Amino acid sequence: MASSSPSMSLRERMKTTTQAFLSAFEEGATHGDASIINRNVTADCTRHLLPASVPQAFGLPVDFSFGTTEFQETFAKDIKVLAFRNNIMANLVIDTEACRAAFTSTAEVHAKNGESYSCEQAWVLYFNEDGSKVKKVIEFCDKDVIVKMANTAA
Repeated sequence: MASSSPSMSLRERMKTTTQAFLSAFEEGATHGDASIINRNVTADCTRHLLPASVPQAFGLPVDFSFGTTEFQETFAKDIKVLAFRNNIMANLVIDTEACRAAFTSTAEVHAKNGESYSCEQAWVLYFNEDGSKVKKVIEFCDKDVIVKMANTAA
């Protein structure tokens, strides 16, 4: 979990929060607890999916965003039939002036029907002023994988 220790530098805090944010997907699925997905975000955090073809694939407007409640509900449906494993972060860049971090990730998605596949994503996280919470998420997704996950969870 992210720490807000005064002795921790802003960069270190943002890195810790970023790592905890990404690990929440795997931990939430492992523990069957969808609330874990929101532990490192502000109450008013919004999550945006790119490219535009992702929300469009679900009949949503291109500027659609999830609030924390909606995302947790979606995640709860996902983890009933999907598990996320070996979520690996790479290419982490932290900008302490803008309070943002960007990175790529790969994860193994395991469906309870026995199917498994890889999921690659790129992320931009916007932080609160002390770097302890994420207030906005931009997730650049592999549309085909997201649609496959949604169809499995439907």
